[in-house]
Amino acid sequence: MIPKLNDKPQYEMTIPSLNQTVRFRPYLVKEEKILMMAFESNDKVASLRAVTDTINACIDDEFKSNELKLFDIEYMFTKIRSKSVGEKVSLLVTCSECEHKNEISVNIEDARVDMPEKIESNIEIAENVTVEMTWPIYTKMIQNNKIIDKPNEVDSILELIADCMVSISTEDNKVLLKDEPREKVIEFIESMTNEQFSKVRKFIEEMPTVHIDHEFECSSCKKHNKVTVRNITDFF
Repeated sequence: MIPKLNDKPQYEMTIPSLNQTVRFRPYLVKEEKILMMAFESNDKVASLRAVTDTINACIDDEFKSNELKLFDIEYMFTKIRSKSVGEKVSLLVTCSECEHKNEISVNIEDARVDMPEKIESNIEIAENVTVEMTWPIYTKMIQNNKIIDKPNEVDSILELIADCMVSISTEDNKVLLKDEPREKVIEFIESMTNEQFSKVRKFIEEMPTVHIDHEFECSSCKKHNKVTVRNITDFF
């Protein structure tokens, strides 16, 4: 009888937004094959699906996968990838002094997410009008291709904010936006002033991120540099 290989969890990590510790194993050749095919397709939706499928396959414990934020997915995949392929990633980083491009080796085991002690999710945008926000859930981002494919365009920002809005409360009423037509939510956002829009956009911009703090000496001018590496999964 052919034995089963590598089907037991060997490591632990804590899911940032849930503060839950789960056990995981490295991804296997069959999972790496699917990841490589998705990455090579340059289809961001397919890549995100492949990453989330890999995470679900490698984690042994139950957790609320439908509540994971985008930074949870990036962090969890980084941890799994470090135990599957290796902890070191080579990057080209520009010196802050002479602008020479240095090849540095970053340990992705150092990746972290700094969660705020207090989250102000209720934003008052007008007298007696409060919007409840949440950070983007990855399942919604997969469903909403516009957000993933063109993240810097105005329409994509509106779509992202719409996905992050939970409810609108007035003095007399509370409207749950999951029960409302999408076009009505977008219409509400478009009716905001610049000041009101800036308040809800700021919530998104302050979302926790996966990052690595790294220091290196420039090989050209010997300047000591401190850098923060973000968008870590882009380097995989």
